[in-house]
Amino acid sequence: MNLLIPLLVSLIVCLSFVGILLWVKTPIYRVERPAVKQLLEWVLLGQATENGWRVFCDYPIRHDALLEDIRLACERIDEEHYIGEQRPPFLFTATGLEEIKVQLERLSSEIERQNKQVK
Repeated sequence: MNLLIPLLVSLIVCLSFVGILLWVKTPIYRVERPAVKQLLEWVLLGQATENGWRVFCDYPIRHDALLEDIRLACERIDEEHYIGEQRPPFLFTATGLEEIKVQLERLSSEIERQNKQVK
């Protein structure tokens, strides 16, 4: 009897833990077009954080082919023109900022086209 009570308590605790893990879902990073547009604008203005930029570049975007294509282009820009904290507040060289501007214009035109279709 003395062994049965701790065994039942342990079983209840373990089953509760498993139940909580099954109930709580894995967090998903799902970025949308307006958020990416804002991030690119912040990069051009020198207001983007390194952390925000890393999150965008490092997580694949599977739900939107255009955003994934822009992310991959930004990843290439990051590899070639990233200077980080060397020239505050900008994270990129002047050439890198121009290339990011091209990606921003591409995204902005697609957002405008999408908004026209909805109306």
